[in-house]
Amino acid sequence: MHSKNDSIVKQQGAIMLVTVSLLLIIASLATVHTGRVKSLEHRILLNSQNQALAGAAAEGGLAHGISRMRADPNWQGQEHTVMLTDNIRAVVRADFEQVQRNGINVSWADIQSMGFSSDEQGSHSVSEQVLRYPLLNIVPKAPLISSVPLSSAVTFVLGANPNGGGRGVPVSFWADVNIAPLGINSRTCALQSFDESRCARGMYSNSTQSSSDVLQNHEQFPVDALDYFFHIRESDWRVLRSEASIIEQDCAAATLGANRVIWIEGECTLDVSQRIGSESTPVILILVDSALTMPSDSHIFGMVIMLSTTLPSVPKRIAMAVNSQLNGSLILLSSLNEAVSQFAVRYNAAVLNNLQQDADMQRLSKISGSWRDF
Repeated sequence: MHSKNDSIVKQQGAIMLVTVSLLLIIASLATVHTGRVKSLEHRILLNSQNQALAGAAAEGGLAHGISRMRADPNWQGQEHTVMLTDNIRAVVRADFEQVQRNGINVSWADIQSMGFSSDEQGSHSVSEQVLRYPLLNIVPKAPLISSVPLSSAVTFVLGANPNGGGRGVPVSFWADVNIAPLGINSRTCALQSFDESRCARGMYSNSTQSSSDVLQNHEQFPVDALDYFFHIRESDWRVLRSEASIIEQDCAAATLGANRVIWIEGECTLDVSQRIGSESTPVILILVDSALTMPSDSHIFGMVIMLSTTLPSVPKRIAMAVNSQLNGSLILLSSLNEAVSQFAVRYNAAVLNNLQQDADMQRLSKISGSWRDF
């Protein structure tokens, strides 16, 4: 009897041992499987992180390339490495081409950036096309350009563009309206006569004669002068405002500094002998519903635009002392207070060409639909 019970106990013990062994094997397999799953999840997470970091590096490199194109007009697209945080890097290059726009060469670039994660296990490439173009679309061809009527009450002296109408064909005044005969003290003349202060003795046009240098009611005058010069319509003047280097209420020298595109919303009154711009660094001075006062020996080098944001515009004055001067071009898109306005403008081709060609006066535009992720 005792032997039979021992046999049953041994069988039960064997069964229990087998059961425990199977449970241990199952637990071990589950642990191994869980480890493998966790390892795979870690690899997927690491790869995702590397890809995200490489993508961010590529985007950062693309932004760097666009910034370099803006800041360095001499960059020819040579490949270079941009180091970001934690050894993340981007390799940037560009392919440049020249295209013609209004008779001048502008740069078109395909900027390419490849980003790498810090362990070099992730990489990502992006590209985008960018156009570098001058803010000033067309160089003014006359010292005085007006889309508003002027009466004989306005007094001005103009040094003509000697080649405004073609080689050897001077242009002093370009308008899209019929203008009254020049005032008794108004006149136009050649640049040499203007510079030698003998415009009164060598005139093209004055109060008694109007020569071909005065183009009035001209059929080629643009419907929208602001659009003609900047590809920005007058109704969209806020877009031009966004292009300004500085927006101020006055023209104090300490305020304006060395800025090149100046937007003035208050009264622009210069100091005696003040200079705004220079022949090598001219300015675009935009006077918005603003008057201009230039006392003795004050000078502006560049392009002055009288712009109105109201309809009808409120007449403003331009008052220049006898020996003050604008070197470049005056664009009237707002009516003048004619009874108190007098000015002198000397056409300066070098100044106006610098306004179009200087690196500081270039703008960048991303070409819509050109961004590519590959």
